[in-house]
Amino acid sequence: MLEKQQLRREIQARRGARGRADQAADPVARTGRSGVTENLIAVATGIGATRVACFVGVRGEPDTAGFLAWAHTTGVDVLLPRSLADGSLEWALHVPGNLGTGAFGIPEPQGPAVVGGSATVDLIFVPAAAVDVTGGRLGWGRGFYDRELARIAALGAASPAVFAVVWESEILAAVPREPHDVPVHGAVTEETVHHFG
Repeated sequence: MLEKQQLRREIQARRGARGRADQAADPVARTGRSGVTENLIAVATGIGATRVACFVGVRGEPDTAGFLAWAHTTGVDVLLPRSLADGSLEWALHVPGNLGTGAFGIPEPQGPAVVGGSATVDLIFVPAAAVDVTGGRLGWGRGFYDRELARIAALGAASPAVFAVVWESEILAAVPREPHDVPVHGAVTEETVHHFG
């Protein structure tokens, strides 16, 4: 879908600029990192999550490292994804200092896969290019997370809460959607937590 591709390009350009500011230790970027961490923690503690699926922020994405450190020190288990050749995700327990480079140059956890993966958690934080105020999520076009969220829904059990992690400027009035796109329950930004629906 051409509209999705154009929007992704625009967001990638903005994130590239943000990433350069972050590398230069820009005070606004530092504030953004701490705000994201505080809001991720607020969502996790707000629902009493003991096991969370998350991701490692890269390439201008909101930084999840502070949240991962907090979870480790407070005893909250975090599962991180590994991208498989068939387009699916598998999940392994996050152990600090035990990340390797996986598909697409993204840091991935080492160690055995967790049986049931993200279906065993209370809360899932997913990456996104943008989300809209109805919970529509624009991913990066490979479909890994849409397939994962559809897989969890197909299990028929109570699904975990799903929050996209984006910058406040990436909360839009509407994002283009296709039938396979799976909506999210909310979004976490550097400024606040959004709840949809």
